Amino acid sequence: MTDDPTTTGERPTAEAAGDAASVSSLLPTFGFAAARMGPDENIAAWQEAVATLFDVDELARGEPAPFSADLCSYAMGPLLIGFSRASGQRFLRTAATVARSGVDHIILQLYLKGGFDGVAGAMPVRVRAGDICAFDLAQTLETRATAFENVTLVVPRPMFAAHIVQVDALHGLVLPASSAVGRLLAGHLTALFEFAPRMTFEEYPSVVEGTISLLSACLRGQLERGDADRGVTANASLMRIRQHIEAKLGDEQLSVASLAVHFGLSRASLYRLFAPVGGIAEYIRSRRLHRALFDLAGSDGHNLRISEVARRWHLGTDAHFTRSFKTAYGITPRAARAAALLGTRIDRTAADADSATISRWMREIAPPRIAD
Repeated sequence: MTDDPTTTGERPTAEAAGDAASVSSLLPTFGFAAARMGPDENIAAWQEAVATLFDVDELARGEPAPFSADLCSYAMGPLLIGFSRASGQRFLRTAATVARSGVDHIILQLYLKGGFDGVAGAMPVRVRAGDICAFDLAQTLETRATAFENVTLVVPRPMFAAHIVQVDALHGLVLPASSAVGRLLAGHLTALFEFAPRMTFEEYPSVVEGTISLLSACLRGQLERGDADRGVTANASLMRIRQHIEAKLGDEQLSVASLAVHFGLSRASLYRLFAPVGGIAEYIRSRRLHRALFDLAGSDGHNLRISEVARRWHLGTDAHFTRSFKTAYGITPRAARAAALLGTRIDRTAADADSATISRWMREIAPPRIAD
């Protein structure tokens, strides 16, 4: 890693890139350095840059020096890769943050220095230097970090969902620095960031494909080792059924019976396959609630009635939908939509600011959902 990540909007020269590629053919970059900004400007830039991911507070609490943060990030097609260096702080992602941000991604973070303690959903999480952690941005978290340096990779959910049965289970997963898989992925994430300044638009697709394949295989293996104690079997049949469900969530005819016919399985077999993940009916309901959340959070959902969202995803009466949604996310559908509208207003206010770049990137990179 370099000591000075970048400055906002600057592009390395062709010589610095180490090849003959023209500057315009290289990946878009965004960042800032505390040394080149005033303290208040630096805090504002950091808060706006990470707002799509987290709310932050308690900046540099208990530390002798004032808050400072450096950031350097690259848009690698459907992925974002970035390096951060910052003072200690608290990171929050509440249900309102999820709705306000309106993004549906998985992030992986390699902590090079420092670490954090906290909770992901309801699960305690502890990360120290060298560890890699995964977070599902559709779920809540609260962590308190010491001064740190990390590499963060942002991946749209569908890219992992094509390879991992329960993407939700990645939330709070920690790959320790002492593990072979942890060291392997740490090396890959570090190299990915190091080579990003020299990567061209022609080169990144194969790099992205290889990265997702490697990450998916390693993360799936880690989840399966943990699931073995609970009897979860992530086999090919379950993956095909899950992908079919994802493609048919808007179909009113989707049911245990229709799945049994489509896959030539008995109901008993389906119940056994999905029993370790809460049952097939609960799985379908949770995925429909997930779609409803992002309908409410998306720009297209701002003009939808709550009842229209409930009907679109076959989630029962307005009252039943509201109860189910609040149980799942801790806020009502109406509150989720209000939070999303607030986020839209904030985005419009910052639309011309460089600090809105990461938020814009994250809304633009998600690929189409899984097709049947």
